[in-house]
This record gives sequence, C-alpha cells and structure tokens, in this order.
Amino acid sequence: MAAPHVVGPADAHDTGTNPPRTARAWAVTAMVVALMVINFADKAVLGLAAAPIRKEFGLSASEYGAIASSFYLLFSLSAVVVGFLSNRVRTTWILAGLAVLWSLTALPVLLAASVPALYASRIALGAAEGPTAPMAVHAVHKWFPEHARSVPTALVNMGGAVGLAVATPTLVYFITHHGWRSAFVVLAAAGLVWFAAWAFIGREGPLDTYGAGLRGTAHGEARAEPHVSYRRLFLNGTWLGTLAVGIGAYWALALSVAWLPTYLEGALGYSAAEAGNLLIVPHVVSAAVLLAVPWLSGRWMRRGASGRLARGVAGGAVAIAAGLCMLALPHADGGLAVLLMTLAFGLPSAVFPLNFLLGAQVLPVRRRGSVLATSTALVTLAGIAAPAVTGLILDAAGSPDAGFQGAFGVCAALLLAGGALAALTVDPEREARRFGLTS
Repeated sequence: MAAPHVVGPADAHDTGTNPPRTARAWAVTAMVVALMVINFADKAVLGLAAAPIRKEFGLSASEYGAIASSFYLLFSLSAVVVGFLSNRVRTTWILAGLAVLWSLTALPVLLAASVPALYASRIALGAAEGPTAPMAVHAVHKWFPEHARSVPTALVNMGGAVGLAVATPTLVYFITHHGWRSAFVVLAAAGLVWFAAWAFIGREGPLDTYGAGLRGTAHGEARAEPHVSYRRLFLNGTWLGTLAVGIGAYWALALSVAWLPTYLEGALGYSAAEAGNLLIVPHVVSAAVLLAVPWLSGRWMRRGASGRLARGVAGGAVAIAAGLCMLALPHADGGLAVLLMTLAFGLPSAVFPLNFLLGAQVLPVRRRGSVLATSTALVTLAGIAAPAVTGLILDAAGSPDAGFQGAFGVCAALLLAGGALAALTVDPEREARRFGLTS
C-alpha cells in the first residue's frame, strides 16, 4: 500500500486559515463513501435472502432473528478495540485491513453452507465491520476542518443508505436468479476490489490536532491540545444525549435490515420482487436526509446558530418525527403504510452524521477515534437486540400484523425517548469550553 501522507515542511502553508482541501481529500472521501456502500450491502444481504435461507434450513422467526443478531455479537467489542488502536495506528491502514477481513468472512458460507456456517460468517463479518463507520469518519475529518466537515461527513454516512438502495435490487436479482450464495460472492469480490483501489488512493490527512484548521488559529498554536480524561469525555450531557438518540436510530436501522422484507411480504402481502422495489424508497429518502440535514445544519451554524440547536435539537426532532411515524405505521395500509414506513426508517439516519459532527466538536483529535468508536460500539448494541427481540415478538403474537405492531412500538418508544433526551442535553459548545478546547 502506498505510504500515508505525513505532515512535513511542504505542508507549512496549510495554516488554520488555509487548511488543506485538495483533490486528494475528496478522492479519499469518495473511497470512504464507496467503502460504506459495500459495508451496508454486507449488512443487508442476510435480510434480503431471509426467505430462501429460512426455507432451506427450516428456520423459525426466532432462529433466523438469532442469526441476524449474531452479526452484532463482536461488532461493539471490535469497534472499541480498533478505536483505541487508532490512537497509535494510521486509519489508512486500519480501513484497508477491515475491508480485506470482511471479504474473507464469506468463506464459511461458500465452502460449507449450514446454520453454524451462517453464524460463523455473520459473527466474523460483524467483528470486521464494527469499527468501520467511526474509523471512516475519523479518516475524513483529518482532511477537513470543523467549518467544512458537514458535507464530507454527510457523504460518508450517506454511503450506507446508497449501499442499501443499490444493493437491494442488485442482490435480489442475484438471489432470485443465481441462488442466495451468489450474493455473498458478489460482496466479497467488491471488498477486495475496493482494497486494491485504496492501496493507490488512500492517504492519511494532515489535520491531526483539535485546533488545526480552525478559523483564525495559527498553525503552531493548533498543535497544542489539552489533556482531557476519558471519564470527562464520556460523562457529560452531550455524549449521553447523542448515545440515547443513537440507540433509537440504530434500533430502527437493524430492524429495517433484518425484518422489513418480511414485513412487506408477510404483513402487507407484497411479492418478493415488489418488496425489493419498495425497499429502495426508504433507502433513497435516507440518503437524501443523510446529505441534506448535516448540510443544512452546517449552513445554519455558519450563519450563527449553535451546535446545540443546529445539531442537538435538530437531531432530536428528527428522531421524534420518525418515532411518531413508527407508531402510526401498523395502523395503516397501502400507500399510506409505504409512506409512513419510508419516513419511520428513512429519517433516523440523519442522527448518525450529526452525532459524529457533535463528537468532533468536543473531542481532542488524539482521543477522537477511540471515543467515537466506543460510542458506536454502545449504540450498535441495539443491533444485537433488535432482530432477536423482533423475532420473539413475532413468534409470540397471534398474527404478523399484531407482531409487527408490537415490534414497531418498541422501536418508536426508543426513538421518542432518545430524541427528547438529545434535544434537552446536547450542548457541544459547553463541553468544548469545559474541556479547554475553546475559550
């Protein structure tokens, strides 16, 4: 792999008032977005292949839900471990290693398809993908200063929604015409192709301290960062608020990936092909929301709004709106049900880039990777519970309609509570002052 970029004398002109924003920065961003596309396609493949997999192995809803949840068994742990590793190892190398690892996780399914092989493949894939999102954002933030991060951060997170939108019809085609195993082959090959391209394009960004790139900050001054204990970084209102709203949003994401195809087919009566087409809609809305909300929040802040209002309150309001749509969803049918489903599962995605931007506002760079990864690890614990809890609710219910009503009610409660807490407690400017990062 090409050597990562290191700040040296040639970068002396990259001061706080003229930060590095080159073609390389956008090339790295584009590659990271592509990585997130593959990342979320990997997450979605099991849900898209749920019907043939359950039929082949005779799985109940609970048994399938347990396999889907196993993806998150090591997801959080690996995110924390790699996050702390990123304090010492370049994110360029970390992302390359993760891409190779998750491509190799398809081998158990391809060599000997069985229920244990499915468990092994999903657990290994989760371990390889757990650190990807925080490491991707951390890598991009090393290329863009605070006032210019909204769009690249949104693009990185939008890669997930694009991945689901692109992967859904593509993988459904392969599953339908070539068997469900073919979808795993396609995704493994995509990861290896990405790795080959990253070897030529990937570089480490030069903005390696909190003050680097801040408007009006001298280059030398930007090199100094205060020491802030992990206890203070974790135990404050902003971090706790983003954690709460993130859990609700991720529960919705995990629920949609594992069970939305089943909901459309079992509860609303669509065919597999029709369900595959309908699933594109919330993913497209999610992609639009992922780009628009952070961009609007950044523009709002450049006009004088606080991060508390433009990111904390805005993120909480989006989660609350999604929760209300989720509550209404089981009581609708036809076009209204599709509209409510689109909003309920499309809107929460905006929470993720806003949370990453809030983290960058209050975290020293030397500890940003580890804290973002730990936050992601805790948020994604919802991914362990959501598919399995939903399977249990469905098995216990008298009908698919009743089961999904209960499952959507649980998700709605988490979105409403998390959104309210975020709106009340998130205040990045307060935390940055308390940590000595700003005056």
